[in-house]
Order: sequence, then structure tokens, then C-alpha cells
Amino acid sequence: MENQSSNSKNAVTYDTKDFIGTITLNRPEKRNALNPHVWEALDRAISMAEQDPDARVIMVRGKGKSFCAGLDLSPENEIFASFNKPPDASQKIWFFKEVRKIQDIHTRLERISKPTIAVIQGHCLGAGLELALCCDIRICENGTSFALPEAKLGIITDVGGLQRLPGVVGKGHAREIAFRGNRFDASRAQRIQLVNDVYDDPETLYKKAMEMAAEIAGNPPLAVQGAKEVMCFDEDVGLEESLHYNAARSSMIIPSEDLFEAVSAYLQKRKGNFKGA
Repeated sequence: MENQSSNSKNAVTYDTKDFIGTITLNRPEKRNALNPHVWEALDRAISMAEQDPDARVIMVRGKGKSFCAGLDLSPENEIFASFNKPPDASQKIWFFKEVRKIQDIHTRLERISKPTIAVIQGHCLGAGLELALCCDIRICENGTSFALPEAKLGIITDVGGLQRLPGVVGKGHAREIAFRGNRFDASRAQRIQLVNDVYDDPETLYKKAMEMAAEIAGNPPLAVQGAKEVMCFDEDVGLEESLHYNAARSSMIIPSEDLFEAVSAYLQKRKGNFKGA
């Protein structure tokens, strides 16, 4: 799938090359801020990535100087605009449904069968950080700012950050980040294991992201995707149930053509040619 856009305005785009799918937030003039229309486009891009038979790993990135500055606070965002109306029951029901819809989109990204890499630069704030937390791996450039600033805005982080962040950085760091709402830098993000690696500039960041994606894409996809499914399953259940699922999931892909090819490639000291079969 080459250069396919997720909506007519290209708010989010999706393309594939060399088994690497890329979801790109494409509102650089707004620092890739999110609103309902962007989330709908993102949802379509996630579907394209999931259904793409050529994609073995998915990169999520933002065009321009920022990954994502969070919620679009401009009047054109119908969610933010609704805050200016007198509160009533129907408004609260509408807002609840909108939040649940956005939560589901984030969960779809988290649960996509293919490994995901968030490639982060500039700003990773609020809903942008919540989006990055849905990815399996996060890497960033040195100048990136991170935050969950909702507490300073009088609202509650509500599309998954409060649930996912403690599992990544631990309860203490997660609660501090949520309660203070302050920005912190890439150095701290790496210290608390929010990101795997930090690179000096956006060019090096993208180069390293491509290298990592290519390495993952070069592995037998049945094994990689199976490992992700097991780890996702493990997060929701106890040890014994997870071990049972692990054994069942492993047996599903043994034997396979890729297994025999992997062994042959290893013995012959060459790169394997994997087909996902």
C-alpha cells in the first residue's frame, strides 16, 4: 500500500515501503494537535495498517517539528468548543460518548497485531503522550518535551494515559506526571523508561527508527506478532492463564515454512527470506 491517505484532507496518512508501514499525523501547522476529525482519520489509518498484508511493523510519527502537541484547543475543535456552553445532561452524555470513542481508537492502536514504534520529536503532550503510550516502543530526539498537562487545565487525562503510564514508568513517576502537569525533557523520559533511546537530532532519530523497524520487519512475522499477542494477553490476566495462552499461541505457528527458513539461514549464515507462512 503506497501513499494512501486516511481522509480527503490528509490529516493522517498511511504508507508502506519494504514491509514498514508508517502512520503520520499530518497537521504540522497545528503541531499535529488532535481533534475528533483527526482521531477519525487516525482510526482509518490504523485499519489500513492492520489490514495491510505488506506491513510487518508500524511506525507512528508526526510531520514537522512536533510529534503531537495534544488536544487541539482552537475553537474549531468541537470538543473544546462544547466547554463554553452551559453544562447540561445531554452535553455530559455527548462528551462521555466522545471520550469512549477516542479511547477505543487508542486501544485499537495498542492491540494492533503488528509491533509499533512511536518516533517522537518536539512535543509529546497530553493526548499526544497518551497516543505514544499505545505503541510498543518509543524513541525520541533530544529536544522533545513530554507532559500530561491536563491537571493544569482543570481536566482529567482521559483517553488511556492514566491506565497505561504506570505500567511503563511505575506508579510513583506516573502519579507525579499526572498530578504536577509539568513538562519534562527527553533525559528524564529515558531515565524513567518512558522512551527506549534518545537521539541528538530528528534526522538521526528517523534513521535509527528505520533501522529498528527494518530489523523487526526482517524477522519471521508469525513469531514477532505471536510474541506481541502473548505480551498483550499477559497484561490482562494472571501468570498461569498467560502461560497456558503462551503455549497455545506458540503451538499455532510450529511448524512453519519460516521456521525452517530461519534455521537454514542461521546455519548458512545468511539473511532469511520470510513469508509469514
